[in-house]
Amino acid sequence: MSSDNNATNLRLISSNGGGPQRNAPLDALGFVQTVTATLDLDAVIERINEHLAEHLGHSGWIFTSDQGENWQGGATDRHRIEYALRYNGTDLGSLALMRGRRFDDQEQALVESVLGLAAPALHNAWRFRRLRANLERDELTGLGNRRAFEVQGQQWLSDCLRQDRSLSLLTVDLDHFKQLNDRFGHTVGDEILREVASALRDSTRQSDLCVRMGGEEFLVLLPGADLRAGMECAERIRQAIARIRVAARAEEGAPVASDGVATITASVGVSSLGRHTTLQSLYQKADEALYAAKASGRDRVLAGH
Repeated sequence: MSSDNNATNLRLISSNGGGPQRNAPLDALGFVQTVTATLDLDAVIERINEHLAEHLGHSGWIFTSDQGENWQGGATDRHRIEYALRYNGTDLGSLALMRGRRFDDQEQALVESVLGLAAPALHNAWRFRRLRANLERDELTGLGNRRAFEVQGQQWLSDCLRQDRSLSLLTVDLDHFKQLNDRFGHTVGDEILREVASALRDSTRQSDLCVRMGGEEFLVLLPGADLRAGMECAERIRQAIARIRVAARAEEGAPVASDGVATITASVGVSSLGRHTTLQSLYQKADEALYAAKASGRDRVLAGH
């Protein structure tokens, strides 16, 4: 199906439709007002599904984005219809609907109408999601930034408190980083920061949040991890950073290391969730532990109390 300006394209991927047609009235204006009232992608997809459910009574659904992300609900069933959706030349993903009886021709036409009307809202929500992701990413390292920590951290904190789950926070600060920059220059310093980011990713779970707060300070948020698990993760990170080696040449006039390699160590502070913890107090407790680690000799892990 295509809209009048050929901006929206639907491709039927699979169908076991057919059978008698029946009326399926569509309140187009009401639906458009509902689906365009938000830029939250999750909400847009949910509203599309809710509207279709009113007319089709399907038992299960799956929306798959062009990036392979899945939104789904209900249960798989015997009959299935699936559409791929494009808007202004951009792949938005595909929607599959399932139920126990066949989808007739009239119902397929209704699905096509709904997806055609929803395409601009989906497209706008996708753009907003990607823009926000870029705003929450550190450009140099590809990690999250301060805003990512504040937004995601607050959500995870609320979830863990409500579900009585553990949560730990690590503050990671590179030791004597200014001296490394002064000796080898900012190009080598930037490469060290990228290597540290890689070490953080390799030392944590995919579900954890790694953040560069600025300069040489990093945070790692570990949902579901108690203090012991947080300390173990912190030690893995400390060791991984200590193994970093970056080929380097000292700036003109400065002594050159005999092996021509820049190395770095890190100090790490760890805090864990308490009964009345706020995101700020969690960060403050980990930060105090970090400064204690610095004061006691650096290149070590300490827990906040």
